[in-house]
Amino acid sequence: VDGAEGVYAIGDAALSGCAPTAQVAAQQGKHIGRALRDGTDTPFEYKHAGSLCCLGSGNGIAQLLVPSGPGSFVWDLIGSDAVGPNGDQRTLTGAPAFVLWRSLYWTKLLSLRSRLSLSADWMKARFAGRDVVEPVLQRKPTIAQPHERVESFGTSLRRSRTVKFVQEKAKDATRSKIL
Repeated sequence: VDGAEGVYAIGDAALSGCAPTAQVAAQQGKHIGRALRDGTDTPFEYKHAGSLCCLGSGNGIAQLLVPSGPGSFVWDLIGSDAVGPNGDQRTLTGAPAFVLWRSLYWTKLLSLRSRLSLSADWMKARFAGRDVVEPVLQRKPTIAQPHERVESFGTSLRRSRTVKFVQEKAKDATRSKIL
C-alpha cells in the first residue's frame, strides 16, 4: 500500500491496475509471500500466462502465451493458430480447449479429497446429466385498476397492516402532544 510501510493489499482489494482474476491474485500472493520471506519490497509485475474459458458441453476457448523453443512445434501439430503482436500466443477452441481448462482447474485444487469429489461430480454430470432445479413462478395476470399500483408479479402493492398501525399511533401521539 503506497505510503504505508509493511502493509500489503492483494487480489481485488489492491489497486494494481490488473484484472480481478484468479491468475492475478495467485501471482500477487506469491509475490507477497516471497517479499515477506526474503524481506524485499519490490513492486508487483503481472505476467499474463493466457486466458481460458469453459463454454460447457465439452466446448471451450483458450489463448495462451507459448514460449518459442524446441517444443513449440506441438502447437502446429494440433492446429493452433499463432496470434498476438509477436506471434507468441496460441489459440485453441472446442474440445482441446475444454480439456485444457478442466485439467488446469483440477490441478489447482489442493487436496486429494477435493480432486476426487470434483472428478466424481464431472463423471456423474457426464453420464446422468446435471441436477438443475429451476424455480417455477406462478404469476397471476396483471390487470390493474386505474387507482392501483401493481408489482411485476400481478399482486397489488399494499402496505403491511403493521406499518399502517405504527403510522396511526404516530399520528395519535403527535395529536396528543399538540393538545
